[in-house]
Amino acid sequence: MMTTLRIDNFRSFRKLTVEGLTRVSLLVGTNNAGKTSVLEAAELVLGGTSPSILERSARSRGEYVPIRDFSGGYIEVNHLFHGHTLEPEKSFKIEAVVGEHPRFINCRVIPRPSGKMEGDEIAPPVEFLRSGSPNLALSISGDGMSPEVHTFPLAGYNVMSRLLRHAVAKPAGNDWKVRFMGTAAPPVSELQLLWDDIVLTPEEAKVTSALQIIEPDIERLAALSGPRSERGGSMFVKLRGSDERIPLGSMGEGIKRLLALSMNLVSSAGGYLLIDEIDTGLHHSVMTQMWRLVVEVARRMDVQVLATTHSLDCVRALASLYEESPDVRDLISLHRIERGAEASVPYSADEILAASQHQMELR
Repeated sequence: MMTTLRIDNFRSFRKLTVEGLTRVSLLVGTNNAGKTSVLEAAELVLGGTSPSILERSARSRGEYVPIRDFSGGYIEVNHLFHGHTLEPEKSFKIEAVVGEHPRFINCRVIPRPSGKMEGDEIAPPVEFLRSGSPNLALSISGDGMSPEVHTFPLAGYNVMSRLLRHAVAKPAGNDWKVRFMGTAAPPVSELQLLWDDIVLTPEEAKVTSALQIIEPDIERLAALSGPRSERGGSMFVKLRGSDERIPLGSMGEGIKRLLALSMNLVSSAGGYLLIDEIDTGLHHSVMTQMWRLVVEVARRMDVQVLATTHSLDCVRALASLYEESPDVRDLISLHRIERGAEASVPYSADEILAASQHQMELR
C-alpha cells in the first residue's frame, strides 16, 4: 500500500506531505483546501504509465480547450503548476512511498528544443489560446513510464492532448490499477462496462447486496441491450414482489452512487480507488453501512481507498463503524488538509472515535 504521498508545486500546494495512509483513508478539510488535488496527485504518481494520465483531471475541471474540426484539443497545463503560470525550469513533482517501491512523476517546463518537434505539422491555429512564451516545452518523466523523457511543445500555456495520448506507454502488465470516482454520476454506459466484468462471478451477488443497503427489495440487477440510451443499452433492477423491470435511473441517485462505488471497488482489485466526496447522494442513515461495504471489499480484494468528504455525518459514520467493529482499527485513518500547511494532520481510528464521542470538529 501507499503509506506516504509527497507533493511539490502541484496545483494549490507549494509543498504537502501526507503520511500514515492506511487501507482506507479519508481526507477532510475546508472548501478549496486541496482535497481533490491530493487525489489527483495520487492518480498521477500511481497510474502514470503514460503522459496521457494528465488529461483526465484537466477534462473534469474544465481545463481543456476543444477545437472544432480537429481531432482533440488542448490541455491548459499551467493549472497543474502552483501559481497557474509557466516559465523555464518551473516544475512539479509527486512522490509516493509504496512498500519497497518508491514512485515519482515529474513535470518540468524547459526551453523548446531547436528544430521541429512532433506535432508541429498537425497543430491547428491557436490564436484563441491563453498566451505565454512561444519557446517552451513540457518535459514529463516518471518511474512508471517508459525510460525516455517525454517532451511536448507548448502553445502558450497549452499542450495538445493528441500528443499526450500518442506518446509511448510503458508495456502493459507493469502498471497498477488506479480508478478515480468523481462527484458526477457516471453514465450508464460506464456502469455497463463495469458490470460486464462482474456478471456471473462471485462478486455479482455482493454488488446486489450493496444496493440493498438503500433498497432491501432489490433482488437482481441486469444490463440489457436496446435503444433506451444513447449507447444502445440500459440497466434495470427487479424488486421483490414485482414482475416489472425498473430502470436504474428510476431508483434515485443514491442507488446509482452505491452501484458505482461497489463496482469500482471490485474492478480495483489489487490496486487503488480514489473517490471524491464519497458520501455524494447518500443519506446519513446509510453511511455506516457504506463504510462497512468499503472496508470489507477493500480488505478482501486488496484495494487501497483514498476518499474525501465535507460531511461531518460521513466522519461520524466512520467512527461508528470502528465502534461496532474494533478489528478495523489498523485499516482506517483520517487526514485533515489545511490551506498553507506543509503536512496533513493525521487521526488514527481511536482518535476519530474519541473526537466523535466528544462532538469535536474534525473537518
